[in-house]
Amino acid sequence: MSFNADLGLESAADGSVRLEAGPRHQVAPGTVHFAVLATLAEVAAAAAVGAAVVPATVQLNLMRRAAPGELVGRGTVLKRGRTLAVAEGEVTQEGRLVAKATVTFAVLEG
Repeated sequence: MSFNADLGLESAADGSVRLEAGPRHQVAPGTVHFAVLATLAEVAAAAAVGAAVVPATVQLNLMRRAAPGELVGRGTVLKRGRTLAVAEGEVTQEGRLVAKATVTFAVLEG
């Protein structure tokens, strides 16, 4: 099983990445751990690139507390070159932005 699958991330038909956050994702009662949000944002950004990539740098901004429940990640490519790509990943809950990451990826292939 992959790390993403073990965490509970699922790719949706609309290109988003989704997670039903539960007790195992919490850092404190009612609060999802920042690392879960960072992973969801990074995976969504990577999916937007559309190639095999690994993160080189990640800048994460936490906008508000995320509670257990559905989290949705969506990515946008800002610039893609032959060896590097820069993309953003946004995580929302009930339509409200909870985290945003800007990620520089090393492009491995594609």
